Amino acid sequence: MRVLIVDDEVKITNVLSSYFEKNGDYTYITHTGESAIQIVDQVPLDMIILDLMLPDMAGEDICQYVKSNYDIPVIMLTAKISIDDKIKGFEMGADDYVVKPFHPKEILVRAERLLPDSHKKQIITLERLEIYKDERKVLINHQSTQFTPHEFSILLLLAENPKKVFSRDDIIQKIFGFDSDINPRIVDQHIKNIRKKMKEDYIQTVFGLGYKINEKVKQE
Repeated sequence: MRVLIVDDEVKITNVLSSYFEKNGDYTYITHTGESAIQIVDQVPLDMIILDLMLPDMAGEDICQYVKSNYDIPVIMLTAKISIDDKIKGFEMGADDYVVKPFHPKEILVRAERLLPDSHKKQIITLERLEIYKDERKVLINHQSTQFTPHEFSILLLLAENPKKVFSRDDIIQKIFGFDSDINPRIVDQHIKNIRKKMKEDYIQTVFGLGYKINEKVKQE
């Protein structure tokens, strides 16, 4: 599980990170809202632990941004205890809400319970398409289909974030790395190859913006 921990209290981020790392998870730590959004846009995440009271922006605004663009569970941390504050957090899209102080193990358990079954099984299902993340295998109509490593990574990136539109530059940064000197048209060729192998319109071109999973495709 790839977890982003956002809190302006260094002690809290360090303790939570330690618990998740010991559990075999990988953590990213930040103390500001601006850097949190940058990480969300650059790293495929499975979970976000988010403090509401950050120095540069409201946690509710970050949560709303995440939920508008990604399918990532968000656990809100706060010292606010009123029912109105909790309701506001859930209205912004929070999946869980924990009042400080708390025990780190509680956050770990809550995070694991929020993971969808498909993630626990490391399988993403889109109608007749099945993506096995650990095995890096793709089945279409229950038949194995071969993809190159880059094709698989691009398909997985889109499938894990079906609401998000990825530009060519986004895909290059996430798949090839920030320092890659790659012609953006290479992404178009990879998309073309993926579509040809899938034989169905799972990937949608958003004119002037990039690519995403077709809105008509149902995610199970």
